[in-house]
Amino acid sequence: MSSEQNQPTALCVLRLSALGDCINAFGLLGALGRTYPELNLTWVIDERFAGLFCDEQGHDLIPMLKVNFKQQGLKAILALKKELNAAQLEPFDHLLNLQTSLKASLTSLVLPARHKWGYDSERGREGQRFFSTDVVPSPNNPHVLAGFMAFAAAAGYPVSEPYWDFKLDPYLIDRAHCLVSHEKICAIAPCSAKPAKNWTLEGYLEVARLAQSHNMQVVLLGSHTSLELETCNSIAEQVKGSINLCGHTNLRELAALLSISKIVVAPDSASMHLASALGTPTIGLFAIHDDARVGPWNFMDLNVSVYRKLARAELKGKEIPWRYRVRTAHAMEHITPEMVCATFERALERYHI
Repeated sequence: MSSEQNQPTALCVLRLSALGDCINAFGLLGALGRTYPELNLTWVIDERFAGLFCDEQGHDLIPMLKVNFKQQGLKAILALKKELNAAQLEPFDHLLNLQTSLKASLTSLVLPARHKWGYDSERGREGQRFFSTDVVPSPNNPHVLAGFMAFAAAAGYPVSEPYWDFKLDPYLIDRAHCLVSHEKICAIAPCSAKPAKNWTLEGYLEVARLAQSHNMQVVLLGSHTSLELETCNSIAEQVKGSINLCGHTNLRELAALLSISKIVVAPDSASMHLASALGTPTIGLFAIHDDARVGPWNFMDLNVSVYRKLARAELKGKEIPWRYRVRTAHAMEHITPEMVCATFERALERYHI
């Protein structure tokens, strides 16, 4: 189907979570809006993550339908249906269901659309095919975001590259500079939402000290969860002169700090995807999931990964499935400080930091 043959005016993207995937979905939406300004775009997202995609005046960067699963559970889907009925919206021409969870599929039931696109058998799961009218062929590129862009192409609106514009207020940027008044910032966001993806404390200490040897200001970032606070506190106690902002930023403030950093080190996490989307050189650390599938889109050259080595060992040389998860205990410990420090030095040279 070409855009000349069929020119829908209303396109809905369904991606509820997790935050890193929402950041990638925002890159797709940004590219669609820039490439096809005639499109009427709507994004269905979990309310927990919507704040990152609103400006400082509270305006949606992309029109969003926010679903409050945290407080309402599955009743949030009924609340969305009621909202749509009250608005008396015409059916969407295309619904791109970028999420394979049953929760997303149930949400798709209340979103009227002429075409409901879902993943093919390679990437689909949890019965998504039963909620779809059309199937998106998997692209050759294994990255999740390449899969998102394949949806746009299947619907007749191909985009060549994702595009991110968070429209960060100059006030936010100024405040970030006030918090960290140093020309060269090395941001370390040491934690993922899943502890198994976190690297070692000793490794982060070595990287932090290497950054200091290059006259860089080490800044520690993260949310207010106990694990992240403990991890950042431990690093700060042992790296004198570092600035610990863990738990002291909202998502937009985090974005501002990542945007003024010269380099970011993080495991597979939302902070990693956010830094990459903002154009900050990002060293991603991987052992559990394939970095070719979930790495930082703009800086895949800086990935430090032991995933394929561990996956091949577990599968005894068999082909690694696209969604395969490494189960080796303490898998992230297979990443050595030497590996990350060597990549850090290479990043400084390659990106003229």
